[in-house]
Amino acid sequence: MSACKKISILIINLVSTGVLFLTSGIIAYPQNLQATDSVNAKSAFPSATNQNNIIYHESSGNFYKTDSIFYFRSQKGYFPSLLNDFEEQITSPFKLKAKQWLMTGAAIGITAALIHVDNEIDDWARVQKQKHNWINKSSPVITRFGSDWGIYSVIATGVISAVCKNEKGVQTSLLATQAMITSGVWANIIKILTGRERPIADYTFSKTEGGAWYGPFSAWDQDLAKRKPISEFDAFPSGHAATAFSIATVFATQYKDIKAIPVICYSAATLVGISRLTEHEHWASDVFVGGILGYLCGRQVVNHYNKTHQNPVNSLVSKSKNKTELTFIQNDNQVGLSLKW
Repeated sequence: MSACKKISILIINLVSTGVLFLTSGIIAYPQNLQATDSVNAKSAFPSATNQNNIIYHESSGNFYKTDSIFYFRSQKGYFPSLLNDFEEQITSPFKLKAKQWLMTGAAIGITAALIHVDNEIDDWARVQKQKHNWINKSSPVITRFGSDWGIYSVIATGVISAVCKNEKGVQTSLLATQAMITSGVWANIIKILTGRERPIADYTFSKTEGGAWYGPFSAWDQDLAKRKPISEFDAFPSGHAATAFSIATVFATQYKDIKAIPVICYSAATLVGISRLTEHEHWASDVFVGGILGYLCGRQVVNHYNKTHQNPVNSLVSKSKNKTELTFIQNDNQVGLSLKW
């Protein structure tokens, strides 16, 4: 491969990385990260008899019967919300602020630096299973939490939460699936555009440092397809890392009030990313970009949920409850004073 072609493919890769970072970058600094405790909280509007009193009704015990995420026509429904997630992620590059542009540039710079040393990092990572028996045994297990086991864990959490009538657990699990879906779609789009060779294939086929970059739609190139399976064109970015960090970000954000949860979630996702190196399936730059992608999609999904489920009446109720009122009341031939605070 000529030097000119290598440079052009690297440029395509960096641009693709930047686009994906920008696609979700706008949600890196959400205006409101307060997670609501219920998908289905309902509020009563002021009655005609007394416009000054606002009564807030808590959601019913059976949240499956209320206007909820299970509705198809409501903007709060799962599939309408999922479509809105994609819309926000696509349009977010047009809403970036200066600080977010700087972060995007930093991410592209780090990716470029990792690509430069990918081969050296892989030389270290691919022998760790041979040197350490505990890595040899744990790595294949850990790495599956970025694919099927991660998905099963989210489903299990949702089912158990539903049985226990834990609304927040159900909400969080559903949001995690949305984050997985969106990050998975973007990860596969970039894979198609870059066509990067996996480490395990590089040592068998091209033997190019850092893996060969075959470019857009190379997986369907008839000449290349005769020599290599389609799966060897999908190294960049890591789908496992994207899945792991999308799940971790949703749970860490939803339960950020419990300090141990974010630490556990992000530590587990990081281990999944490292396992992709020790399993000789991805380069370090693949894992880095996949992790960013999963993180940003997870933050966007939670932020969108918070935005669509906020009720302006709730804030008015809070202010009303904190306001001290002294009212003169009369009932037939009885009179008195009512004090509220």
